[in-house]
Amino acid sequence: MLEKGIINTKQFIWLLYIIISSFVAMQIPSIMIMQAGRDAWLSVLGAWFLDVMLALVYAYMGIRFPGENFVQYSITILGKYLGRMVGILFPLFFLLAGTLVLQGLSQIVSTVFLPTTPFQVILIASYFVSALIGRKGIEVVARMTEVLGPLFFISIIILCFLVLPSFEIDRLKPQFDQGVSQFLVGAPLLLTSFGVCIIMSMYIPLCNRPENGFLAKFIAVSLGALAVGLITTLSVGIFGIEDAQYMYTAGLELAKMINFSNYLERVEMVWLLILVGSTIVASSSLFWAFGQGIAQIVGLKTYQPLIYSGALLSLVLCITSFPRSPQQTHFYHYTFPIVAVFVEAGLEIFLFIAALILGKRGTA
Repeated sequence: MLEKGIINTKQFIWLLYIIISSFVAMQIPSIMIMQAGRDAWLSVLGAWFLDVMLALVYAYMGIRFPGENFVQYSITILGKYLGRMVGILFPLFFLLAGTLVLQGLSQIVSTVFLPTTPFQVILIASYFVSALIGRKGIEVVARMTEVLGPLFFISIIILCFLVLPSFEIDRLKPQFDQGVSQFLVGAPLLLTSFGVCIIMSMYIPLCNRPENGFLAKFIAVSLGALAVGLITTLSVGIFGIEDAQYMYTAGLELAKMINFSNYLERVEMVWLLILVGSTIVASSSLFWAFGQGIAQIVGLKTYQPLIYSGALLSLVLCITSFPRSPQQTHFYHYTFPIVAVFVEAGLEIFLFIAALILGKRGTA
């Protein structure tokens, strides 16, 4: 059957937060620093503002079409055929996002934890666990985020507090030394990562208080922006833009700085374990959204078999298209933002305008 689970507002918040934080805790800080330099932290503020504005549209559409996600109201607005052509792009986008997240996670695990283990073995194990969790349904995923979400957020705050003595504020000066162009490009670039939380449209119909959709997104993206802003700012202030822009995982490099004399070392492993768990759960949510969306497009009675088939398709895409980290970085930096802007903003604004012009509303 299709998803019948119900989530509350608190679970809604952590479901969104864990996707944002997992997506941006890996490569995004270094990419932002490479793009915006010392002004990277300002780009985080700009992306936060833009994402909040976009969330207003998704929250409004969730209320205008009660009980429907964007796959379903695409069909309501545009009709049976064109609506399905538009609606299928959303679950396919989630599959792509899940591919990037798990590839990045597997790369980190291979480099730090298991350098002698074949990368494909780590990748397959990550996909298997993620698909297994996603198949259990949104309620199971939501319960896991209630534990991992706060734990991940608190770990980032503690991490930033412990490395703060090494921070040099002069490394952040001067602002706009190369004009505002870098900041203006950096904000939309980061928005494409924050914007993965358009998945909120899949959660709104399942929330026991759907009117809280915007509130949940606002809190989640604010927490996520705070986390990535702290990591980005501290990376520049401690390592300088010359080194920070080339770090694959800036948060991990910060964690490596922590040690308590000779009594406790390699503290970064604890933070990395939390990151691994959070990213696995985030990707399972993306695979769940893919299965749910495709099932609604095709008209299936259950979405669960699609989780494994979607994960397998994603795994093949990951191995063939991103066999090494440089290929993924290049795609993530140059191609993914174009795809993300089209899906996250372009399609939804198109549906919003079409609903207003055609006078379409939900009937639930």
